[in-house]
Amino acid sequence: MNSVQLLGNLARDPEIRFTKTGRAVAMFTVACTRTYIPAGSTEQKELTDFIPCVAWGNLAENCGNNLAKGSRVFVQGRISVRSYETPDGQKRYRTEVVCDFVAQTLGTEHQQAGSAAPRASASQPKPAASGAGFGSMGTDANDEEIPF
Repeated sequence: MNSVQLLGNLARDPEIRFTKTGRAVAMFTVACTRTYIPAGSTEQKELTDFIPCVAWGNLAENCGNNLAKGSRVFVQGRISVRSYETPDGQKRYRTEVVCDFVAQTLGTEHQQAGSAAPRASASQPKPAASGAGFGSMGTDANDEEIPF
């Protein structure tokens, strides 16, 4: 099973492009912060992972229209590894989350230190646009090349 769920903040505004056939593609990065206690220490530390994400079609357009840097988002999708060749002939790989669902959330950014359960003030994910497209991308994302 290949399934991913992320909760974090956008590191920058979504970048929207269009394929040669006119299909929208949104690229964005979700910053997910986690706390841990290093070995031999009693102090909690934070570590932030920056996860690249891609959305297609109507979902991509809705991300571009409704999300901005700092937006708190819930993302559901799958991990994808794709390869490409640079102009000088080197093969490169990119690992990213292909989004099936994206929702803007409200609430606090961090949970209370040492708490495994979310605080009562944190809200559940909700679609950012009133019922518009923050959901399934509808078609297979592999039918076109990402234009960047």
